[in-house]
Amino acid sequence: MKSILGLVPLLLLPLATACSGGDVKGEGEVKSEVPAELSALCERLVICQGLEQQACEAEGMAGIKAALGVKHEVCDALIEADLAMYGCLAKVEDCETFNTATQVADPPVCAAEIAADVAQLSLGGFACYSGETPVPPPPEWTCNALRWNGSDGCDCGCGAPDPDCDGAGSAEPGTGVDNPACDACVGVDGKAQSCISVTATLEAAGFLVTPAGKTDDGAELYDLTLLQVNDHQDAASGTHEQYLTLIHRGFDRPMNLISTGYSNYLGFDEDELTTLLGGNQLVLDKRFHNGNGDDYAHFSRKQVADDAHDVVVRLHDLYKSAWIGSGFSNGGVDMVSFRQHYPNDVDATVAFGAPFMVAEDTRFLSFFDTVDATCQDRLEAIQRTALGAQRTAVEPAVHALAAADLGDTFTRVEPARAFEAAALSYPWLFWQYFGTPDECAALPDPATATAEELTTAFFSVTSIFGTYPMSDGYLSFFGAYFYEVQRSSGWPALPRAALVAEGLIPEDLVDMERGLVPEGVTAPAFDAAENSSLAEFARLGDGIAFIYSDHDPWVAGAVTPDAGSGNVRFTVTNGNHTATFSSLSEPDQAALSAFLEEKLGIELP
Repeated sequence: MKSILGLVPLLLLPLATACSGGDVKGEGEVKSEVPAELSALCERLVICQGLEQQACEAEGMAGIKAALGVKHEVCDALIEADLAMYGCLAKVEDCETFNTATQVADPPVCAAEIAADVAQLSLGGFACYSGETPVPPPPEWTCNALRWNGSDGCDCGCGAPDPDCDGAGSAEPGTGVDNPACDACVGVDGKAQSCISVTATLEAAGFLVTPAGKTDDGAELYDLTLLQVNDHQDAASGTHEQYLTLIHRGFDRPMNLISTGYSNYLGFDEDELTTLLGGNQLVLDKRFHNGNGDDYAHFSRKQVADDAHDVVVRLHDLYKSAWIGSGFSNGGVDMVSFRQHYPNDVDATVAFGAPFMVAEDTRFLSFFDTVDATCQDRLEAIQRTALGAQRTAVEPAVHALAAADLGDTFTRVEPARAFEAAALSYPWLFWQYFGTPDECAALPDPATATAEELTTAFFSVTSIFGTYPMSDGYLSFFGAYFYEVQRSSGWPALPRAALVAEGLIPEDLVDMERGLVPEGVTAPAFDAAENSSLAEFARLGDGIAFIYSDHDPWVAGAVTPDAGSGNVRFTVTNGNHTATFSSLSEPDQAALSAFLEEKLGIELP
């Protein structure tokens, strides 16, 4: 039977017992009438909890009969304590107070009566309701005594076998995980833990799971692989593997779902938003980047969003708290696209430095008029000197460094054209990743600088990706991205006209922003409709926070949310493309935090 008081929440454990029949006996006499205390309590349960009077009394009497039939001092004392508790609780007229008293471990009323009842239950009294002789928990039992043989399910890790386990389960702390017999588990630290491991839970959701250790604060790390179909509308279209990394702090914590926009280079590096949430972090890689898939006929924004949706569907019922989608640069664009296609998969979206462009977007040309003029003049002077007067010394030195330091080779693009592409983007890369006053001041004067000084200044900026622009490694890593920009994302126009006119670069030079699609893949036609649809959603949608930096070239492709939309925009002053949450001013951090709390429906820690 179940306790008519719902003692599960009262005692923080269930009280499910099997009742036995028999007469009610007290002091040698059989009693068939319902005690007044029980009847009165049932009346309150009818009013406050919707129970049915007759069923309530019948269930209560079954337990009383079974307990008194045992003829044991604990059972007799338990029924006496039960009736005293029933009588006290029946007098509580306010339903809110009554329900609280029957649902918390520290009741606001009838505390003495409830404590007396608990004292008998702790001596093995649960067995009385089944007509069995009570047996107290053994000395080695480390869990709450009420859980011992409490007909509350199999408790594992409590130092001694729980009779509820029927010989199964496990006694040693921490050993109950993934044991199918265990209903409640205690870890080696003496605290409650899930009886199903994170690994088993994720495997059941369809992931190949490899544990990868823990963070300093105890969060669990997992490498995940998921087999994705190439075309989510055609199960027979073939498959590719998607690689994910998970920082797990708890299924009840918020989730930060991150797109890098490329392959998963973030790994287990924790994003500031994850720390802000005190939550979990799941990093997606992107189809066809870095070798995971090659059927470019199915490389579209919708299919990328379908991949992310598949992941969320598998995990949303496990991670039950709020979800945020975030990304930097192209990853931010991906998360906006994901929200466009699946607006209910995450509660809020945060996009850092996410550009929304058209093909050969000329808005970017004017960016260089917005930065420090003296610094920009110095960058252009270095650019022209490297391409002109000092090229014969700088170019071979740069290629030697690319080979020695980065291991780069140049087979798809000849080295001279790669050097020119790097030089064309030199000012852009400086502002994208550097650009502080100190870094501007450290730039050498090309009129007096040695070739070695120019080489150092040039290579330190253009090698920022860890692989040299237009090298084989660069094209391998960014090839899928270049397919994407040529298909629908767009790319920035770079200031090349003057350099072409001066004979420093060829007019048809392939630059490192439009790039080259993967070898053997046909370059796609530009989908202007898909491009404009996403840009419009970014401007008019809801629940997206955009963060841009005023010294980042990509700000030329920034979104200005419509005044009637639910999107917001923040600007980092003097920031570059690496700006994060902490780069914002304190008022903007507070405003973004408030935005997230509203959209997520939670209070940030």
